[in-house]
Amino acid sequence: MKRQIIFFVMMESVAFFLTVTSGHVEGSELSPQRLNFFDKRGYFPPSFKAAVHELVDTKQALVQAKVDAKKFKESLPDLQKQSSDAEVKVASLQQELALYDHPEEKDFTTLQARMNDAGAKPEEQLMLAQAYVWAYPTNPHQTEAQQYLAQVQKKIADQQQAEKDAEAARQTARAKLLQRVAVRDLSLDEWKDFLRDMSQEDILKYLGRPQTQGVDYWIFSGSWTTDPTTGQKIGLRIDFNGTRALSVVGSSQ
Repeated sequence: MKRQIIFFVMMESVAFFLTVTSGHVEGSELSPQRLNFFDKRGYFPPSFKAAVHELVDTKQALVQAKVDAKKFKESLPDLQKQSSDAEVKVASLQQELALYDHPEEKDFTTLQARMNDAGAKPEEQLMLAQAYVWAYPTNPHQTEAQQYLAQVQKKIADQQQAEKDAEAARQTARAKLLQRVAVRDLSLDEWKDFLRDMSQEDILKYLGRPQTQGVDYWIFSGSWTTDPTTGQKIGLRIDFNGTRALSVVGSSQ
């Protein structure tokens, strides 16, 4: 308050000096030149000079504040967008963190999807189910995971047994076929299937040596099969592509 009083008094003094000294400085308008004129002549005490400097600093600060406010206003949309993008990123990271904090839920969802996938391989289902049972023994989904494990184990066991049964049936059928080969009890079509693409070495093993042997054919004479047209017993002619059987026909030689 005291400083304001001094300031106003000094401003009145300035106005008075401007009036009485108009002959020294042209015009009566207050300007930096006039202030400098009076300051050089010692008209201004230190308190007045300090008040003037404070006024100038305040005006400069006000101008800078207006400039800063304008810049802030112009950049406000960008700041709002940055804030919005940051919120979206935070939400995404929170979701990822939730999955990281509870991987058993994500793993169980993956297990469920794979178990319900008709095209999934049983070996993959077994691996996922076994891994879940081992990894989360106290999880609420443990019972379901164990059921999945038992289900896929039975499925694999059934497949293995079916393959064993099929292989056993093939072996039995093969043994019976070889018994019929040994006694020449095959139809012409069965001989064709049996000898198709067979090597000459294997043919010699199963049929013995031919009675007639050409460059690219063998003839087995005698009663090897029945002619499907005449019903008569006939032999076999085997034509070769290199050393492997290419075709089989009946032969009356």
